[in-house]
Amino acid sequence: MLVKKLVVLSIVSFNCWAAMPWETGWAMGGTSTYAINDKENNQLLIECNEQNGALYLRDEKRNEIKLGHAVSVSVNNIKMIVPTNIDTTSANGDKTTWGNFIYSLSKSKIIVINNKKFEPNNSEKLSEIAKICTAYDETDNTPPVTQNTLQQTTKPLLKVNLHYEQRSYSNIPITVPIVHLVGLSEKPFNVQGLIVNKGNCKVTAYGLEMLKKPMVYGEERTIPLVVSSTCSTLLDIVVQTNLGNFAYTFK
Repeated sequence: MLVKKLVVLSIVSFNCWAAMPWETGWAMGGTSTYAINDKENNQLLIECNEQNGALYLRDEKRNEIKLGHAVSVSVNNIKMIVPTNIDTTSANGDKTTWGNFIYSLSKSKIIVINNKKFEPNNSEKLSEIAKICTAYDETDNTPPVTQNTLQQTTKPLLKVNLHYEQRSYSNIPITVPIVHLVGLSEKPFNVQGLIVNKGNCKVTAYGLEMLKKPMVYGEERTIPLVVSSTCSTLLDIVVQTNLGNFAYTFK
């Protein structure tokens, strides 16, 4: 009987540590807090308010682990370099990377930072974190739309999908973000440029070559983007064409 109880307790203990919940709360100064522990009781803590955002890592005794200005983070096996502090004076590249990281948390299953692995089981609880943790930067950086822009609701010019491909460079595995375009217009048109993540994610030289030829109905183009922290999570894209600009957002 004692053996059975020990076995049951072991199973329950394993299941509890297999995945941990995010805990949300409040701190002084109207600051929202988001915290999660790993199986060694290390803590990942994010604090946000209207002025700034910050990321902390603490050991099992809640002593802060120094991370520096930026730290390598992997969310669902997608790596990015994330600033540990952000505010209105931060560089645009840091703001974009911070935003990419924050947006990815509501769908996170595995987060690895500083060789510590966090496995949240309730990431949907963070549905409001993007709004709260990017409140410091309310400026609208959306590219201007030209007067000849066609309304997507009338007749779409093209279909846009995003995905990631695993490749290797000098035997080093990398994740390449890909924009997949499909022509939907019976009239040939030219794609003149792609503005990804408000201009912070660039198209590769190969991708620019792929955009030079006119597109026709049913034609597909696969456009690779530069591998960088600002492209680790693709949030929005504006496709510039000779028939107008078309904006798309992604969750």
